[in-house]
Amino acid sequence: MKKLIIIAITAMAIMATASSCKKYLDINSDPDTPQFPDVSSVFPTQLAGIPRGLQFDGRYVGRFIQNWLVSSSTANATNTNFDRMGYAAASDANGDLWRQVYFGLGKNLDYIIAEGIKKQQWDYVGAAYSLKALMFQMCTDYHGEIIFTEAFRAQAQFKFDDQPTVYRGVDSLCRLAINYLSRTDVNPSALRLAKADYVYNGSNAKWIKFTYGILARNFHRTTNKASYNADSVINYCNLSLASTDDDFLIPFDATKNDDTNFYGTYRDNLGVLRQSNFIVKLLDGSTLSDSAATPANAANRDPRMRHMLAASQDTTNGNGGYRGVDPGLGDPNGTATAPAALRARVAAPWGDSIYSNPSISVFSSQYKRYLFGDKTVFPVMTSSEILFMKAEAAYRKGDKTTALAAYTSGINQHFDFINRASFPRGNSVLYNTATISPAARAAYLGGNTVKRTTVTLFLSDIMLQKYIALWGWGFFETWVDMRRYHYTDLDDATGKQVYKNFALPLPLATENLNKAVYRVRPRYNSEYVWNRDELLRIGALNGDYHTYEPWFSQP
Repeated sequence: MKKLIIIAITAMAIMATASSCKKYLDINSDPDTPQFPDVSSVFPTQLAGIPRGLQFDGRYVGRFIQNWLVSSSTANATNTNFDRMGYAAASDANGDLWRQVYFGLGKNLDYIIAEGIKKQQWDYVGAAYSLKALMFQMCTDYHGEIIFTEAFRAQAQFKFDDQPTVYRGVDSLCRLAINYLSRTDVNPSALRLAKADYVYNGSNAKWIKFTYGILARNFHRTTNKASYNADSVINYCNLSLASTDDDFLIPFDATKNDDTNFYGTYRDNLGVLRQSNFIVKLLDGSTLSDSAATPANAANRDPRMRHMLAASQDTTNGNGGYRGVDPGLGDPNGTATAPAALRARVAAPWGDSIYSNPSISVFSSQYKRYLFGDKTVFPVMTSSEILFMKAEAAYRKGDKTTALAAYTSGINQHFDFINRASFPRGNSVLYNTATISPAARAAYLGGNTVKRTTVTLFLSDIMLQKYIALWGWGFFETWVDMRRYHYTDLDDATGKQVYKNFALPLPLATENLNKAVYRVRPRYNSEYVWNRDELLRIGALNGDYHTYEPWFSQP
């Protein structure tokens, strides 16, 4: 009996010690470091994480599509190589979207979904599914084959899925998002999305519109296939963003490095980049009107140009001093020493007659232009993009009346985007000093560069205006578009390039083997280090893998 009592006491002591240890190690006893935080505290970090991948990699893919290019032909080899559609071997350059999908958002979105379902926080669940759809869609468009069905499993190596599988998966994620965002049987005691959503302020209706925009993108990618369904694309566009109030914009507070626009002067990530000649010629009217920019035809000049681009001191070149660089060639006056040549250098993106960053690690509202400011928003999807998508789909269908209306509205919506007077969290406006006047807008819409009849409207008009509207932020969408048209495809109706005056770099990067870039290699420090067997299977160990055409752009 005595022996049994001793055993019982010992067992109780062990249980007490274990209980004590459990309490000591339980971090949930500290409200500042919860192990299972409420989704309302996790969701804002997911919104904040989106610009990381998009803006980091936008510096590189922006060169493939000639939004911008390096300012010097003698810049380091890595910078020049991206201008020539190459890549940086054994480097994570161009790998931040991958990092964002699989590390930055990844399991965090799964956590929001699982916890949100437990607590009947359907709005959080729906918004998280929408972000998952967005991330996987952009990732597969960017890289081609990616990890989807085995993503986030507890294993050492992961299978890559083909694009049809991922596209179907994105479609399913969108349906789930819309379903949950439409539910009204919410837990009345649960925190609602408005507490954490600084993009749409908890508006389920706007999140649903955004999700339909992802579906429109998903269905519109396959324009080169016989299965392409223009009616579905038009339907999803009609259900998507309708005005600038619906635009998906990530705001920045600009109080410290990590909540500051990656493209502002403080963080200095555009220091070597300059606007391209391609965008300059689109906005000065010379491409769209088929005539050189001169003071005599200044009416062809797009009034958006002074808000989007930076001018040089020397304004004697016929378009007000707006200059650009060509791929691999840099600024023709970048190394000049004569005063006149120095004044004609291509200006930095933060303002007129600025040739180097004037405000590194110093917050400034003085040095900013368009989307390139410390506190300026970063767009993820806009209503003008949706309208140009609808215009192209309608044109392809043969409904030129709808195409013309959407094309014209798309231009107007981009004017409205620039003229918008307020943004979430009191962010900086995009216009320079004053908005574009109604008279200037009307003159442009009635001029030689905008088509006003169904007879004169062609694919090139739609795609080039879409390029303008997405310039400086919609790098990934523009790259999808350009690859669908294989960069230099001709329009059957005109016999001219859809992307008029766009030229591939000469020469292309050595590793391209005279082929254009069509995909980005998977992230080096995850896949090439840990998942090489799977890369071998899909051909990603080949030096020219980045030139393999993805499924979506093939017939």
